[in-house]
Amino acid sequence: LFRNRIEALCEKTDLKHADILHWPLFGGRMITAGVMGLIGRFRYILVTDALLQHLETQELDAVISHEIGHIKKNHLLFYLFFFAGYLLLSYATFDLIVYVLIYAEPVYRFLEESGIAGGSIHSAVFSFFIIAIFLFYFRFVFGYFMRNFERQADVYVYTVLKSGQPLISTLEKIAEVSGQPMDKPNWHHFSIRDRIDYLQKCESDKRWISRQDRKIKKSIAVYLSFIIIIAGIGYHMNFGKTGKRLSAHLFEKILNQELEKNPENANLYGVLGDVYYNSNRYPEAARAYETAITFKPDNPRVLNNLAWLYATCKDEFIKNPERAVRLAGQALSYEQSPHIWDTLAQSLYETGRMEEAIDAAQQALDLAKGDRTYYKEQLKKFLAAAKAGRI
Repeated sequence: LFRNRIEALCEKTDLKHADILHWPLFGGRMITAGVMGLIGRFRYILVTDALLQHLETQELDAVISHEIGHIKKNHLLFYLFFFAGYLLLSYATFDLIVYVLIYAEPVYRFLEESGIAGGSIHSAVFSFFIIAIFLFYFRFVFGYFMRNFERQADVYVYTVLKSGQPLISTLEKIAEVSGQPMDKPNWHHFSIRDRIDYLQKCESDKRWISRQDRKIKKSIAVYLSFIIIIAGIGYHMNFGKTGKRLSAHLFEKILNQELEKNPENANLYGVLGDVYYNSNRYPEAARAYETAITFKPDNPRVLNNLAWLYATCKDEFIKNPERAVRLAGQALSYEQSPHIWDTLAQSLYETGRMEEAIDAAQQALDLAKGDRTYYKEQLKKFLAAAKAGRI
């Protein structure tokens, strides 16, 4: 009998489903039902023993109508969308959390001096932010939509049945059987009293039904706007110019913090010089490279980078081609690489020593492997300059 009534309701509302199944939730003692599956051929309607035992036929119709409302209003699809929104939010805020961890370094040092391990502090703070975002999103954002989707499913009963009274009496029975206080809400449902009161409003004025639909549409529009903003922030933080600047600034901050602990670490100064150079902060880059070779004068990478900076810098106060020639020569004494020969060639070119520049460029081209286009273009440039009579 019950199966026939459920089947009839599904046929009336054109709800496709694969089967109606027994749901042993809490041993089947809960008066509830559910729908599982987005696609009709994989969709199942679930009912508990208590639902079938305690409800009259019209009340059963009301509960199934409620579940049908979830499908017709695409609530399951929206839930997937909200989960995707959380993943996007987590992705967009990850870098922000890292920035907070880095800039809160003075606080960590104070705690470390109090005897708390630095690694434990970082892990605890990072975990706190991750858990806080998770709880806030699902408790307040996801929970808000769940409660209002449940109310929308409640009022969908008026689409299937003439009255919402069977659902009202069902809610009263749920409170009686479960012993749950009628005024007690939770994060995913309004209280039973709130649900009954809203249904009674709909009984007297059907405009409350459309008001709930409009409320959800407006809420989704606000949520979509929020997600679009978060997506924009996430994109700019990870792929845009803003993100690159922040990443460079963050990297600089980390390097300077490490240098405070290891003030004679030449490798750190070399990397810091690279950060400054890529940010077009040429005076700072020159100082960092000079400090690096002071502590480690046999580093060909730093020698080459400093030589290239002095040879090509647009800032005339920084540019020093003669020193660039000497630095590139030093780098070559430690490593015979095409890019270092190219630096020497460029430095010689900037000093007007064309024949030597051509010889160095030819050495770079001869040593180059793979794509040699750049080195060919460099040699061509120097040959053209020599032919033009640049001395």
